[in-house]
Amino acid sequence: MRKALPALALLAGSIVALMLAVLVVGASRELAGLFLALGVLGSVVAEVLVWRAPTIAAGLRRLQADDTFRAGLRDVLLVAVAASAHDTGTDILRVTGVTVLFIWACRLVTILGQRRSQQLRAVPVSWRNFEVPGVRRSEPLGTGALSDAVNWPSSGSLVLAIALSAHLLGATATVVVIAAAVSAATALATALVAVIDFLRARRDTPLETVVDLLGAALADFAPRVGLYYSRPEAIGYIANVWVQTLEQLPQRAVVICREAYNAELVETDRLPVIEVRRAGDLERVVPPSLGLALYPSNVAKNNHLLRLPGIFDVFIGHGDSDKGGSATVLTRIFDEAWVSGPAARDRYRIADVGVRDEQIREVGRPQLAEIERHATPLSESHAGTDGVSSWDYTVLYAPTREGFFAAWEYSSILTQGEGILTGLLGMPGVRVLFKPHPGTGTDDPAYGLEVLRLTAMVEAAGVPHEVVTGAEGLYHAFNRADLLVSDVSSVITDFLASGKPYVVTNSGALDDDTFRAQFPSAQGAYVLSGSGSDVTEHVTDAIEHDSHAAARRRTTEYLLGDSQSDPVTRFVEAVDTVLAKQQQITADHHA
Repeated sequence: MRKALPALALLAGSIVALMLAVLVVGASRELAGLFLALGVLGSVVAEVLVWRAPTIAAGLRRLQADDTFRAGLRDVLLVAVAASAHDTGTDILRVTGVTVLFIWACRLVTILGQRRSQQLRAVPVSWRNFEVPGVRRSEPLGTGALSDAVNWPSSGSLVLAIALSAHLLGATATVVVIAAAVSAATALATALVAVIDFLRARRDTPLETVVDLLGAALADFAPRVGLYYSRPEAIGYIANVWVQTLEQLPQRAVVICREAYNAELVETDRLPVIEVRRAGDLERVVPPSLGLALYPSNVAKNNHLLRLPGIFDVFIGHGDSDKGGSATVLTRIFDEAWVSGPAARDRYRIADVGVRDEQIREVGRPQLAEIERHATPLSESHAGTDGVSSWDYTVLYAPTREGFFAAWEYSSILTQGEGILTGLLGMPGVRVLFKPHPGTGTDDPAYGLEVLRLTAMVEAAGVPHEVVTGAEGLYHAFNRADLLVSDVSSVITDFLASGKPYVVTNSGALDDDTFRAQFPSAQGAYVLSGSGSDVTEHVTDAIEHDSHAAARRRTTEYLLGDSQSDPVTRFVEAVDTVLAKQQQITADHHA
């Protein structure tokens, strides 16, 4: 609310100034001109503030005081000032009134043309890294100019208002006439651009035809595997976890997104990324060649593809962890659930959520191929330098985000984050990398605010410590680190592939043995309880003794399965097996 006060105060003040100009123009033209100038200046500044703050604009719309209402009120007051001026000679009222009416007529044409053009271009599908023959799409003309013309006060009466103010302060009436011509010409030019743009948009391929042409192009492309991605929020990492693996498949693959904001976040220049917003269009777009659909997220929109026959549906998730959401009843609706290793299979069995054992297929974690394997113990030299500073060891602190439910709360950010970073930053020879979960604060702003505070701590500590941004992948951070501190999450499962020591936070009241029993991924870890300040003891032990080395190897086998075979090869073999199975089922159905 405080941020909105300057804009609202300026809006109100500018309207009051224009009203005062109307009231005093009969008594003092100079004073009226001054009030009019102040009203115009205040309007310009206020509208800029509103334009830069969408929340303020939305609030004004809810109060029925949108940009059209505000512009109309200002123009009525402008005409009222002209009517009260009692000019002799040039009829200022007639010039002002006719110009304002003409501007508003052009404004109406501009708005109608722009909105109709937007409707004609609002295709419910889109694509990239893919060609769809026969589709004609035009880019909007003067996108920014048209948008500003629609939202700016009166789309041109600003020049007229300034001229009328100058006239009241002593300038000749000719200034008003010239300004009226400029305002009218500007409004007319904007309207003509909108009309031309509408005519161009009308020549584009009709929306429904575009959907059909996309379906035909995908049918010709004949992908066998599809990654189906939908999320209520804009977040790309869930899909991107699997993109590189799909790029290595021998079969043609495609990414199907349900939201434009998520389609933009899929990081690939090799796989076709198809956006299909309407559920009914999936039947028209998804090609008959698609035999396997992979689902990295459990969302309601999964049902829109699940209902289509002839596709083998597999839940792959976006990480393997001991979190409560890793084994839910929602998995029952899929033909199979692909998991990393025996731990995930046991997770479903223990949860007893109705997922049959034969639905589960262990495929490892193909993404882990890019994680470098631990070569030497920490007792040997791991020193590094960046030319500015040097260090002996690197510790990565990568906490998870807040939980969706209280029972799924594993994040250490609020409970231990400060203690962990304070301890690590105070260790001589230790470089700290801080990489919080990219979704932190989405459901609870307190976590997002704490991440900002922890980030400031690391930045204040200076080099060689570093806040790892989204531009650097998690696995690259793994490769730079000698030891990990993290929460119960897929982060520790993936880090196991490196063979390096790790610390798992225990923010609750469980003792270490109970914690390890409840969360198998912690069986090979140092368990950090309390405020997190004891992290230094665990790091020191890992460097000098590595007390959990044997347990860590057992935990790795349990969570990630067969560590001898290539993880990408295992995944490719699983895809081949399921596609053959799907093809046989389809053949039997048509027999």
